[in-house]
Amino acid sequence: MRRPAAIVVLTVALVASALAYLRDPAWLIHQATGLRPPRVTADGMRWRWTDGHASFFVPSDATTVRLPIATSFDPNEPRGDRPVLVTFTIDDRRVARTVLSEAGWQTVSLPLPPPGGRRVRRVDVRASITRGDNRGVQIGDPQVTTDGLHWRNCCFAER
Repeated sequence: MRRPAAIVVLTVALVASALAYLRDPAWLIHQATGLRPPRVTADGMRWRWTDGHASFFVPSDATTVRLPIATSFDPNEPRGDRPVLVTFTIDDRRVARTVLSEAGWQTVSLPLPPPGGRRVRRVDVRASITRGDNRGVQIGDPQVTTDGLHWRNCCFAER
């Protein structure tokens, strides 16, 4: 084989390998965007503020994600007393919507579609309005199940 042809074959093989790796990297499960540093409630529950849009990843073998959510209601800040519509998507498909119209934690269960060919699924949380400083909603540590009985913390909760 001539040298230029060998270089082309090697380059194509390297690019294909890189693309295959980047399609489903093992480290993606620990990635999250739009999440503020964790805080802890008086009773020990860990939670974070989201921005108006936050994303994180869950294992693709999970059948359901359970996510505690809440928001603040402060009439002294702009839009601080308005209800918030929260939309949840899995891999860009809407799976749930809920309205936060009063203080307190709610738990949302998000069904996951059957697993595809990747190790993870992306969960997006979008708030219809934000509070001061672009705060969307509060989310607790996500939990996942594969059988509906046994739940485990996952994702950014592991860090």
